[in-house]
Amino acid sequence: MDSPTAPVLNIGRILDFPGQHSTTKPVSIRFSHDLIETISYVPEQDVAKLSEEQLGLLALPALVNAHDHGRGLASYAFGALDQALELWLPALKLKPQLSVYSLSALALAKMARGGVGAVVHCHNPSGGDLLAESLAVCQAARDVGMRLALALPLCDRNFLAYGTPERLLELLPDNKREQVLKTWNPPTLTPQEQVDRVHNIAAECEGDLIHIQYCPRGPQWCSEELLETIAVASANTGRRIHTHLFETKYQREWGDAHYPQGLLNYLDTIGFLSPRLTLAHGAWLRPAELDLLAERGVIISVNTSSNLRLRSGLAPYRAMLQAGISTAFGLDGMSLNDNEDAFEELRLNYHIHSEPGIESGLTSIDLFNSHRNGVTAVTNNPNGGLLKPGEPADIVVLDYGAMTQDMVPDVCNVAETVLMRGAQRYVKSLWVAGRQVVDEGQVLGVDEAALQAEVQTLLRSQANHVYSLQPLVNQYQQALRQFYREGRHTIT
Repeated sequence: MDSPTAPVLNIGRILDFPGQHSTTKPVSIRFSHDLIETISYVPEQDVAKLSEEQLGLLALPALVNAHDHGRGLASYAFGALDQALELWLPALKLKPQLSVYSLSALALAKMARGGVGAVVHCHNPSGGDLLAESLAVCQAARDVGMRLALALPLCDRNFLAYGTPERLLELLPDNKREQVLKTWNPPTLTPQEQVDRVHNIAAECEGDLIHIQYCPRGPQWCSEELLETIAVASANTGRRIHTHLFETKYQREWGDAHYPQGLLNYLDTIGFLSPRLTLAHGAWLRPAELDLLAERGVIISVNTSSNLRLRSGLAPYRAMLQAGISTAFGLDGMSLNDNEDAFEELRLNYHIHSEPGIESGLTSIDLFNSHRNGVTAVTNNPNGGLLKPGEPADIVVLDYGAMTQDMVPDVCNVAETVLMRGAQRYVKSLWVAGRQVVDEGQVLGVDEAALQAEVQTLLRSQANHVYSLQPLVNQYQQALRQFYREGRHTIT
């Protein structure tokens, strides 16, 4: 449903990215359709007309989730416990058949309540028609009111494990091999058919706030023919590519074994590395690779909560900044508390990537600038992420008064305070393209409670699916443990 718009926001103070420009005087922000028209100080004679609540508000650019999967449901809700990525991925098959629309709407609504106005959604197919699922995700984004980059999956190899399937299957009991193949090794389209499908879905789905991207799942899951087809298509169309890279040490080992010249060097020779590319994770990138990615203008989405929960390791975030890489942040549908709180994720990244000792190595400017880069990762447009006339009217409003009620007034600058105290519970409103998306912590475009009740009912009604598949998942995971312990993924 449509939500009300407000041509003017009267706010006690603002913070502009990259976290170094703020005001402590009341301002009026005027919208013109989907853009910021003017930002001006409230005349002295009119300040007294503002309420205490208005004076206690802070406006800043809406945050960006530069890598996610729109799960809408914690994976451990159906038995996929936090563990190494290579063991966790097979357990996702335990998820019962649930509404793609409802899960997407729940995920997006939770992000919106946390101040996120734009997201890259890497879609994990549920086994149905990809066009129908894509339309459902896009409708959820339109209903919630968020900017969406829908990154469509492309893959055609290594579904069972990184490497030759036979080396994994021989570790399973004879009577389980066919069942594992049937469950986890789906048929695929040709590379060109997969790319053409992206274009066909884009023709049906794209709009003012919806962008379609190529999403090769990762080099280990994509043949060279597929990677090269995507690189050519991106160069010809200007469409962005979004992919996982070196998320885990096993992916790093696979890449080193299968590309002795260097996986990044191979990707560079085919034109895959460009300013149109976003890499997710990069936890195992090396210094020379960072230099190459910086030179090519690639964006890297750092996903710290997810990397912690899935035992992947920490991305070299400080080294990325030092190399001159444009970084962004992603929640990956795996925030530490499953609350999709982008402010908490910002704070986690600040603390976990700061150096021990008296030199932290990070500033609030680094962190907030990463959210500006996230805008490009979503929209393929360098504009956005600023509170300035002519910029998109994507704004989150925080209850700064509540955030600082136990602090000496203005003892810390605004950026530092938001970095240390910002949280979902302080989000008063969110505006995207001039439309109000959140009011008083409630999403206006969807009924979260009804969606949650629907998903919970379906989840419990399909409990037998979880119980019946769990033994096979356990056996498959046991074979995977042996597969990677023995280094079978490195055999070429």
